[in-house]
Order: sequence, then structure tokens, then C-alpha cells
Amino acid sequence: MLQFIAQNNDRYSVAETVQMAIEGGCRWIQLHLPGLTDEDIKAMSGDIVDMCRESAAFLTIEDRPELAKELGLHGVHLTSDSNRSAAKVREELGPEAVIGVEVASAAAIMALRNADIDYVTLPPEMPVGEIADIVSVVRDADITTPIVATGDITPEDALIYLAAGVSGIATGKPIIDAKDPVKEVELTLQNLSAN
Repeated sequence: MLQFIAQNNDRYSVAETVQMAIEGGCRWIQLHLPGLTDEDIKAMSGDIVDMCRESAAFLTIEDRPELAKELGLHGVHLTSDSNRSAAKVREELGPEAVIGVEVASAAAIMALRNADIDYVTLPPEMPVGEIADIVSVVRDADITTPIVATGDITPEDALIYLAAGVSGIATGKPIIDAKDPVKEVELTLQNLSAN
């Protein structure tokens, strides 16, 4: 699983990055727009929502469940900066919404065992060895919640993270910074499916 983290950058508009990710085959877009107001996001989101609908790509946003609901997005990702509980967000968005939660330990994942969430992510700065340990502890406890590694993960790095046991990766900057972002998405997806 590849989640493309769409964010502001100096090369392309957010909509252009989403278009390139979709052209490369990615079917999960996550909007990471902490510096923008809800009104700014609403103004830019029309084309993005349409592109995702036309390509059957999931579209989620970080830490803004009300905006996700208003725009008809698939769900929300709650980062460590969020002060929202997953249970409350599930209540607000309903059973069909995709809800992810950023966690930093096996204990945090186990605490969410009975929460109605769809996946967890680990912090970008977490070393791969620590990720492997967390995945091992969680799987030994018979918890099957998908665990996603996040950060500046290159196509080559994707193989290392998959070997650590994660279910997928969430990345953006290496794709946006690549000479050919579409090819970078394609290569990342090839590496993820090779395992």
C-alpha cells in the first residue's frame, strides 16, 4: 500500500502532485496541509476531489474530520498533533470513513485494539529496527491492524520497510522532488508489490 502525502512545495501545485501520483498508479492520497485554513483547502480541493473520484483513489486529510465530512473525503488521518480521539471522530464521520492514527509504540497500538480504526502510522523519524520490533510485538499479540511507515521514503527504502513487516508506506517529498514524479510513483509501487 502506498499513501501519497500531497503537500505544498516549490515545484508543483498540490493538485499537480495529486495528478502525477494518480498517473503513476497510486490510489491513496493524503492531504498534508497544516499551514492552510479550511477555506484555503476548500478553494483548492475541487479538482483534487474530482481526480480522486475519477480514478477511484482514496482521499483523506490530516487532522480535519469536519472538513473531510464537508468535502466528502474518504476519511481522516489523526497525527500526534491532533487532540481528537479516534472514537469521537468515528462517531462524527460514520462507519464507512477511513480513520488512521499516528502512534509511537507497540503499547499505543495495543491500546487501540478495540478502537474502530483502519490503520496506524509510525513517526517519520523512527528507525527501521524499532519499527520491526513494534510490528513483531503487535503481531505476536494477534493484532492485525495495518501498520504504515511514514517519512521521506524512497522506492529503494520501501523494500527495507516492507522487510520490517509494515503493511505499506506513506511518503511524499521523495516523489515530488524526483526528476519524474510519475515514474517515481511507478517504481515505488513496483517495489511494494515485489514483496
